[in-house]
Amino acid sequence: MPDSYADLSRFYDLVMTSGYYDYDAYARALLARIGTGRDVLELGVGTGLVADRLLALGPKDLRLTGIDHTDSMLAQARDRLGDRARLRREGVLDMSLPAAFDVAYSVGGVWYIVEEGKESWLSSHLMEEEDNESGLTNLAAAIRPGGSLLLSVQGPHRRADRTLPGGMVYTQHVEVDPEGRHTKDYFIEDQGLVVTHQRLRFRLFPRETADRLLGRCGFHLQESDGVLWRYIRR
Repeated sequence: MPDSYADLSRFYDLVMTSGYYDYDAYARALLARIGTGRDVLELGVGTGLVADRLLALGPKDLRLTGIDHTDSMLAQARDRLGDRARLRREGVLDMSLPAAFDVAYSVGGVWYIVEEGKESWLSSHLMEEEDNESGLTNLAAAIRPGGSLLLSVQGPHRRADRTLPGGMVYTQHVEVDPEGRHTKDYFIEDQGLVVTHQRLRFRLFPRETADRLLGRCGFHLQESDGVLWRYIRR
């Protein structure tokens, strides 16, 4: 997977903490499902925003490992988290971790759930079904049998813009092809000038396809509540 957030990373925190996510709410929802588990893996740790809240609100003996494929994001995560978490530069396609985790989670990372009305999709930054199967198989190998995979829920991606603290403007454009492949362009403008542009691609897999894919990799859905979907590793 390419270093997909390299250009956006210097503005990432500004965008994400200005109303994009409620990190405290996600952390509390995650902790409720982590329960007595202590070995936790974050898929797409980014700059450490979710991990920071999880560690701050969770038990002191929580052992968190975060992986990401973007050096610039990991550098910020290391500054934020210090020695409170173990951080590794890895992608799910080349991930090789021991079967040591009680829980893995992704909040808008490699995988997450998109819901609109009664419809739902698995969103992935991996464009091909075969790559998703490889990544989820690697993930299953890292989670103890009976452990959980927690995927955050988001609404559909659409064109949007908003003013950021300091007066800069964030804009996103989204194009979709018939196979559910999305191309999303992010722009940050300052006084009418584009100071950064980032293009990302992801794909939405319909619920039926997603259920088959996750099932082949050893996961079955246990619960969903509009905030997180919980899969159990068989």
